[in-house]
Amino acid sequence: MTATIECRAAQLSDAPAYRRYVAECGEAGLPLYQVAQFDPDQWLQDLLAHADGRHLPPDYPPTTTYFALERGEILGALRLRHGDNPATLAWLGHIGYETRPSRRGEGIARTLLRWLQQAVLTEPLLISCNEANGASLKVITAANGQLLDRRYHAGDGCWVRFYRLSPGMATSLTRHGCKSRP
Repeated sequence: MTATIECRAAQLSDAPAYRRYVAECGEAGLPLYQVAQFDPDQWLQDLLAHADGRHLPPDYPPTTTYFALERGEILGALRLRHGDNPATLAWLGHIGYETRPSRRGEGIARTLLRWLQQAVLTEPLLISCNEANGASLKVITAANGQLLDRRYHAGDGCWVRFYRLSPGMATSLTRHGCKSRP
């Protein structure tokens, strides 16, 4: 029997699990977490402040971080950017996510994104993906993302696909049965 995954907003009490998540993601080469490794506790505090619109980088929208957790361990993270700025509209989109490297291929990102659609989203948003990232393309397609266009991102030297992601209807999440706590 597999454990139920809990999907919810990040909390300060997640600090011990977040340290382990950051270490694994950083060791796997995920750039965001290579920076977060220097002080994961402060990074988590900053993420929580960003959700309230505090301590944001210049011209950056408030951003809420959500976790998919199993028995208190973080399996995946998702960032929801509230509002537009040049980066969200040009290449970043409103949603960014990743799965813990040791848990990839288990449907974690799909579960977290579908939960977001059902429990949090109230209007369509943009989500983007490097078109060489086949796993993420599958996640977005499974969430019924509607392809809008593709753009070349000179900074990363890659083509990015832009999708519209709409709120989802309340349906059961079959594989992991994500409990909802927005």
